Amino acid sequence: MVLGERSDSAYLLQLLGLELLLKIVFEAALSKPGRGHEYEKLFGELPQDLQAKLLSLAGERVGPSALAVDHEPVIKEWGQNFIALRYPWERYATLNEEQYSAVGEAWVSKGAPLEEAMFRYHPEELVGFIAALRIVAAEAAPLIQRDA
Repeated sequence: MVLGERSDSAYLLQLLGLELLLKIVFEAALSKPGRGHEYEKLFGELPQDLQAKLLSLAGERVGPSALAVDHEPVIKEWGQNFIALRYPWERYATLNEEQYSAVGEAWVSKGAPLEEAMFRYHPEELVGFIAALRIVAAEAAPLIQRDA
């Protein structure tokens, strides 16, 4: 089995990329550094027109998605995942191996309902949002270099 199929490394790198791009856009827009992993708060501080632009660009990339319906929980979950997936064992620390396996099997047998998932990735939305951030960050790059 390929490593990417057994670990969250590639996803964590995507989240790191999202965080860095979001902080570049944040600093360019607000002339102050963004701090922490609460992506929804960083995004929420951006000017409304910039938020709308990012969501529109992301939507052009992925079409209708959870970002278009209610973006805040999705963006918040990415920040929480960036923290929690680095040390996922903490979420399962009270379970032995048999109990841990049973949790996953029970979830799958129920049809794997998203609202009961311990981690939700929103992969299509993530690709679209990163693409949008890249566009806006590239537009802001000359402004950042000029101010430096």
